Amino acid sequence: MTESQWYSPNVVTRYTREQVKWLIPLLPSIRVGIYPRDPKETGYVDGGGKPTFKPGAKFEMIVGIATDLDMRIEKVGADALMMEFLYAFEPADENFIIEHMAQCLNLSTKEVAQRIRNALYYVSGADRKTTSYADYVKGGHKYLRLA
Repeated sequence: MTESQWYSPNVVTRYTREQVKWLIPLLPSIRVGIYPRDPKETGYVDGGGKPTFKPGAKFEMIVGIATDLDMRIEKVGADALMMEFLYAFEPADENFIIEHMAQCLNLSTKEVAQRIRNALYYVSGADRKTTSYADYVKGGHKYLRLA
């Protein structure tokens, strides 16, 4: 994880595609309320100003992020498993992993890549999709069509 790849819990609630890719390998620790520290953090705490009050425990928002993402992933099914497998760690070569999945599933690499992309688009976004994943893919969204 590089310094440019850290998102605060307040920003993550938008669930951009990059944030979802960043969150997937962190899900096991986020589920139990452990969020990665900002790599730019120095340890300095400014004592000035009024203290801010936020209702709820600090970990509640963090666990909520994991729960929301888990619910989105669960609606997708097998395509989400492929997406999680691809983004669960930082592979040196994503194409190799996609080719490996294609061989194991007896699919073309193009189809595996497209299904992963569809899953990523479905779980991304500030709001959860109201349609099922199957209807979403069949809906003919221009970014879901095979290239």
